[in-house]
Amino acid sequence: MATLKLTLDKRRKYQDGRSPVVIRLTSDRKSTCIPTGVKLDSSQWDNQRCKVNRKHPNQKELNLHLQGNLVEFEEKLMLMGSNPMISTGVSELKRLLTVDSKPVKTLLTEFGQDHIEHLQAQERFGNAQSFITAINRLTEFAGGKVLMNEIDYAFILNFERFLTERGISINSIAAYMRAVRALLNKAGKLGIADSNNYPFKHYLIRTERTPSRSESVDTLRKLYELNIEEGSEKFHARNTFFLIFGLIGISFIDLISLKKSDLRNGRIHYKRKKTGKLYSIKLHPMVISILSQYHMPESTHLLPQFRMGNATPDQIRHLSNLGLKRTNRYLKQIGQELGLYATLTTYVARYSWANIAKTLGYSKDLIAESLGHNYGNQVTGIYLDNYGDEKIDGVNEAVLHSILY
Repeated sequence: MATLKLTLDKRRKYQDGRSPVVIRLTSDRKSTCIPTGVKLDSSQWDNQRCKVNRKHPNQKELNLHLQGNLVEFEEKLMLMGSNPMISTGVSELKRLLTVDSKPVKTLLTEFGQDHIEHLQAQERFGNAQSFITAINRLTEFAGGKVLMNEIDYAFILNFERFLTERGISINSIAAYMRAVRALLNKAGKLGIADSNNYPFKHYLIRTERTPSRSESVDTLRKLYELNIEEGSEKFHARNTFFLIFGLIGISFIDLISLKKSDLRNGRIHYKRKKTGKLYSIKLHPMVISILSQYHMPESTHLLPQFRMGNATPDQIRHLSNLGLKRTNRYLKQIGQELGLYATLTTYVARYSWANIAKTLGYSKDLIAESLGHNYGNQVTGIYLDNYGDEKIDGVNEAVLHSILY
């Protein structure tokens, strides 16, 4: 009786030291190998369980792919075994198993879910949500499960048409397409997706410029000086807005996650959840004044009202979403009171900071680094020194001075 088994073929090694994972086909004490397209270092393979181990960063995705391979060939082998007309040697069995073999049936939804869980484990909840939304839209379009190798150029064109007909904006469509492209790129690098079907060789992801979300110095000054009842929801929403503004556009989830231990020597030190980049921002008196209003000796956090104390990653995401919606609801009301044309949100704080810094004459590169963006040519940028905290502190001081004095 023929058998199939996943194994790492350590007899073969590539220039980078990795070996191929193969499916060993054994019949009548003779063996041959069926390639899977996966290459691993020997330390990343569990010999006893015949699986990729935790040392590989994409363990789940690769095991999903390999099991898909194995199940496909096992099903074919069972059909052959039930046919009395088939009685062949191991080489002929391999030919029959692999002839006209279809691409492995890896579901994009399952592969995507593993990627989402990986992002969530890193507390990159914003990125994870973008993939969740894109996969949901894709599943809605396909009417159910989507196989990785079904996604070709024609599929993407039909998906775009589906979204357009439902009134989805060009930039939202672009966000969905970028998520799909990222998953296909990752699957291709892992040897899971068929590169012949790759749709983004020819499909161009289109975007359009959106109206500026920034507000002028005069508007922000009016917002800062607006008479709002102390302790009200609007009062707290405005405080949150100016904390984001004063901390150079810090994201909402990073703001409410700040701990007292992140405050050292008059600076806030934190790691951005979205990118993992480290920040060090000098505290302006305005920021210190606002934070002092929420000080609670027994709390580990600078803004204890958001109840982030012992929150799990899932709870952090939930609390952040609730807090952001509530804050934006009251900021919108404040914006209406001020007669603003555009909706006032926490994002306006970040965009306004950048726009004011630009009007003050600071370079795009310095503004980009202040906000945590890459600047200039990414290759040559590797050899450039960062601007340093002192210059960024100076920009922030000037931006805040234009509003407050």
